[in-house]
Amino acid sequence: DGSKVLFRLGAADPKRVCVTEAAIDATSLAAIEGLRHGSLYVSTGGGWSPTTEAAIRALAARPGVLLVAATDSNLQGDVFGDRIRAIAAEAGCGYERLRPAREDWNEDLEVAIRGCP
Repeated sequence: DGSKVLFRLGAADPKRVCVTEAAIDATSLAAIEGLRHGSLYVSTGGGWSPTTEAAIRALAARPGVLLVAATDSNLQGDVFGDRIRAIAAEAGCGYERLRPAREDWNEDLEVAIRGCP
């Protein structure tokens, strides 16, 4: 039906779920962190459908999960971060906000690769 779910990269049984807005940002964050053990990197595909929210809620409901809002450093990223925080609160799981130094994780990775500030 064309609804978005989640792009996923990483642990099949995660203790930490990093939610980004774009698949390129999920892969970039995973590269920056060295595909951190126990972490699942997911992307909403830039949108927020009921199917996307249900998938995030299902991940948040897993015992001992830390839900990380790793969304962009802009207003839209903050809106998504607030939604993720609310899901974590409702699920009773841990929550953390992780922001890229630049607009998004792909820009941070590009700078890291080039060695520029």
